[in-house]
Amino acid sequence: MHRDAEGSTYLAALTAGQLDLTAYAALVSQHAVIYQALEGLTDAFTDDPIAGQFAFPELARRPHLEADLAFLAAQGIPAAAPTAATTRYAERLAQLATWPGGFVAHHYVRYLGDLSGGQAIGRLIATAYGLVPGGDGVRFYSFDNVSPKPFKDNYRTLLDNAPFDEREQEEVLDEVLLAYKFNVDVLTSLAEELLPQAAS
Repeated sequence: MHRDAEGSTYLAALTAGQLDLTAYAALVSQHAVIYQALEGLTDAFTDDPIAGQFAFPELARRPHLEADLAFLAAQGIPAAAPTAATTRYAERLAQLATWPGGFVAHHYVRYLGDLSGGQAIGRLIATAYGLVPGGDGVRFYSFDNVSPKPFKDNYRTLLDNAPFDEREQEEVLDEVLLAYKFNVDVLTSLAEELLPQAAS
């Protein structure tokens, strides 16, 4: 599933500079919807004894996404509507308001992905479209107050120590796989929408 996400034809075309900033803005727009839902859960779970341990304020992406969309809008590139896949993803996140383990599953998939392969994606996009890595238009990929490896090591320790019984561990793992599927579906929806336009 992770390889499917990384090997998305849309992402491959985007990072190779084969699309345009409008196609990139579509991805930023989907991320804005997803992180609005995910970080809404983060806010709600801040005081939860389990999920609250993962509510790291330094991970917040909403302000960065708003800045990226504002930069793109200033270039005459409007935000895109959420795809059906993005809407389904956000709806699933809304359903997790009473399940800390489910929130942790999605939190893990998104943020550790952002701190891993997402860093390379951000640099490739910046290079392909004449942007400054970590600067205007690609601030989403910048984690100024996070040192990725120590942070990820600590995060995995928190996961290992989370007081999930065997049954909930399995349920959380199932939700992790579902989170990967949602991410693949979002990228697939962008490929279906944008790649034919690029070819025409």
